[in-house]
Amino acid sequence: MGKIVGCNKMEDSLKATAANIAKVKAYLKQEEGIDYSDDVIRNWIEPSHRGRIETPQGYSDVTRSCGDGLELFLRINQDRIIEARFASSGCICTIAASNMTAVLAEGREVYDAFDIEAQTVMDALGGLPPGEDHCAELACTALREALRHYLSFKNEPWKRTYPKSKP
Repeated sequence: MGKIVGCNKMEDSLKATAANIAKVKAYLKQEEGIDYSDDVIRNWIEPSHRGRIETPQGYSDVTRSCGDGLELFLRINQDRIIEARFASSGCICTIAASNMTAVLAEGREVYDAFDIEAQTVMDALGGLPPGEDHCAELACTALREALRHYLSFKNEPWKRTYPKSKP
């Protein structure tokens, strides 16, 4: 029995990604002295949920005192999150935590998504470096605010305002 067509390309791509992650991880350890997990690096360099949703049902824009900002967009249908996207100009850990939060939220019922905690995000990322817990907290705060935004206008969607496009 032969291999499925396209599997070799996918295997090569995964090997290249793993090699790139290893290179970036080694560079950051040498330059910054910080040992990031492979999952943090992967979610930073290849965030699968980065982007905006034009008319989201749930939206938040949160900024921390460190200066990291995060916009979170949710598309919700019948109280289920069917799409989650984020936009951030934050650090490595903020982008990784934001992406992972979107991954964890997608497919969940709105009320179940409130259960996503910073520790859940950190565990899914294989941990964050010491002192970077606030990045996962920022992402979870943004998720909760987006969920509250959705619930505030659930029964009166005509009152919902949509985010203005940022440059």
